[in-house]
Amino acid sequence: MKIRHFFTALLLCSLFWGNGAQLIAQSTIFHPAEFEKNEGVLLVWDYNASRDSITANIARAAQHAGKVWIIYYPDQAPVDTAEIRSYLYEKGVLPLNLYFIPGYTETLWIRDFGPMIQYGNFGNGSERYVVDAGYSAYGRPKDDSLPAQMAHFWGMPHQSLPLEIEGGNLVFDGLMRGFSTKRVYDQNPDYSPGVIRQLLIDQFNLQDFIFLETLDNSGGGIWKHADMFMKALDYETLLVSSYPEFVPDYMVLETNVALLSSLTNHFGKPYNIIRIPAPPKADGSWATTQDDEMRTYTNSLILNNTVIVPSFQNEDYDSQAFQIYKDAMPGYKIIMVDAQMLTILGGAIHCITREVPQSEFLRIIHQKVTGSQDFSQDYYLYCLTESNVEIEGLWLYYKINDAEQYTRVPVYIVCPQYTGIIEGLMPGDTVHYYLEAESAASSVTYPGSAPAGNFTFWFNPVGSDEVTSQAENVVIAPQPNQGKFSIFGVNQTDIIRCSVTDIKGNILWQSEHPQILNIQTPLNQGLYLLRLELKNTIITKKLLITP
Repeated sequence: MKIRHFFTALLLCSLFWGNGAQLIAQSTIFHPAEFEKNEGVLLVWDYNASRDSITANIARAAQHAGKVWIIYYPDQAPVDTAEIRSYLYEKGVLPLNLYFIPGYTETLWIRDFGPMIQYGNFGNGSERYVVDAGYSAYGRPKDDSLPAQMAHFWGMPHQSLPLEIEGGNLVFDGLMRGFSTKRVYDQNPDYSPGVIRQLLIDQFNLQDFIFLETLDNSGGGIWKHADMFMKALDYETLLVSSYPEFVPDYMVLETNVALLSSLTNHFGKPYNIIRIPAPPKADGSWATTQDDEMRTYTNSLILNNTVIVPSFQNEDYDSQAFQIYKDAMPGYKIIMVDAQMLTILGGAIHCITREVPQSEFLRIIHQKVTGSQDFSQDYYLYCLTESNVEIEGLWLYYKINDAEQYTRVPVYIVCPQYTGIIEGLMPGDTVHYYLEAESAASSVTYPGSAPAGNFTFWFNPVGSDEVTSQAENVVIAPQPNQGKFSIFGVNQTDIIRCSVTDIKGNILWQSEHPQILNIQTPLNQGLYLLRLELKNTIITKKLLITP
């Protein structure tokens, strides 16, 4: 099974993702979310004894999930590189996936000034390129120049964003929306909020951009970044800090949560918002001014199957944060790294890291199915893929109840959505599943933690063995067919209504004589559902029509 190209499949299905905004010399723009497949992570060597150990701990945690590039100051090479390696090895870092890049920098806050990498077409097909936002207000020209340095080093196209904004104040859900705080208004007084919003939508090819209220009395310094209180965990889930009611910014944060709760995600559903209590300072108090210390667990890094979370050596809060991440992101490796030396400077783990997306653009778009579901003997799961390479395989993996091994079945390439089917389910079953797309050079899974992690749903133990047996006895023949088929295993006098629907449940054909068992439809090739409404139940069966 091969999918020639996402864009061809997209046109055939008459679906459009994003708003198709154009940049110079580009026809398609994709900005991946942090939780999507990455090649690795960039770090800056700070040459500061109090913070070098944090960089080493992040490198040790990240190197099993992707490449770790450490940017060192080139004027001191090559001795400097050897000294850094020696220090890292002493701290338990392995040579695995460890690389060094010469670059002129002044601080370690690469999230804010570093290269934002997305995909675009400059005439050679979709490729990675560097977006460089303005960073001129801090008197650090070397930091400001790093995106251009990295574009040159990697041979990537380079493009400027005509706004002053730091990377820590940009959060993306991966499919339709970006978020930042209103601090960006103050940074760009020559632009109206509407113009700023449109510039961001165009640059990152979004459908919407939301500006949240700043937390002015919760510490963290002048930056007031969104990543200090929120994080996107997947296409549908936002992690947001919570404060005690007596903290000055409690109501500001709850106002932001109310706004986030009013939004719908790419799939037309409200975001799943998970709250994670922010910890107090070492003395047990919370920040009450802008210049105070802001401790947060949302300022973490997701790198493929690993999440690196700030720790503050507060057993109660740290253990609670660890469990919240573990529950929200099953199968991911949750690794906590002491960030106390960073928060006193206004940042944490996210602030000193910058992920680099994989060279191939390849992802699975899927509305996950979790929790209690209505029983269906055959369960249909839907997805789409986006890619700049040929997809050679698209698979659904599932296991039922306590099964140790996954069963792999193909995902059918049909419009409007690709469809995978889990057959022969029973009332009371619990299903664990994930999706995988393969190209010649790489593969991605959703969730990114698969196979260790998966999505889980279950059926409440309702219904009867008699109804289940009746569904199993119903057979469509021939299968596949050309729109003409017969139904076996059911008494025609029990049929109240017979219809054929698409995979979204829209009725495309319905019999005027519901009790007939020999059927001919005018439908084109594709995967459909035959729906039989009987006196005591409803039975659905897959119907595959071929040319």
